Parts: sequence; C-alpha cells; structure tokens
Amino acid sequence: MNFQTVGTLLLLGALVYLWLTVNRLSQAVRLLEQRALPPATARPAPAFAAPPVEEVIDAGILAAIAAAVAVVVRHPHHIIAVQPDAGAQHAWSAEGRREIYHSHRVR
Repeated sequence: MNFQTVGTLLLLGALVYLWLTVNRLSQAVRLLEQRALPPATARPAPAFAAPPVEEVIDAGILAAIAAAVAVVVRHPHHIIAVQPDAGAQHAWSAEGRREIYHSHRVR
C-alpha cells in the first residue's frame, strides 16, 4: 500500500473514533441530566399575588411567551407573572432621538 492509502485509512479511523467518542459523551451527559432532574411533581402556586396590570395582555401573546420559556428553560418551571415593559411607551421617541444624535457630526 502506498502512503496516501495508509494516510486516508488512518484519517477515516480517527474520524470514526472521534464520532464514537462524541456520541458516548453526549449519551453520558443526557444520562446525568436525567438523573439530576427531580421528578416532575405538581407544586402549589406561590402565595403572593402579582401586582395589578393596567392593560390586558392578549392570550396569543401569553401563549407565545409561555412557549418561548418552555423551549429555553427545558426544566419544570412556573410562569408567575407577565407584565408589559413600563419603558416601552417611550421607545419610539428614544429611537427618534437616537437617530437625530447619530446624524450629527462630531467636530
């Protein structure tokens, strides 16, 4: 066999070994994560109440927020309160101000 064939076989063997090692490590991590998670049990809601919200948040927006939290957290969780951002009403004026400041040249 020539050197190129031997080199190619060694490279393929190393890649297969690397793939198997990564696969085994990912299985071990998944197993450790499953052991670390406590069994999902229903917990009572906290005793405190959320502060009153002046505007009603649409049910579709609440569903989107809950879905995003479920995708990101991936552990048992409870959403206690969803409140609109108090500073959001000034966002358009702040953006306009930023554009004006950005358009000026510094001398």
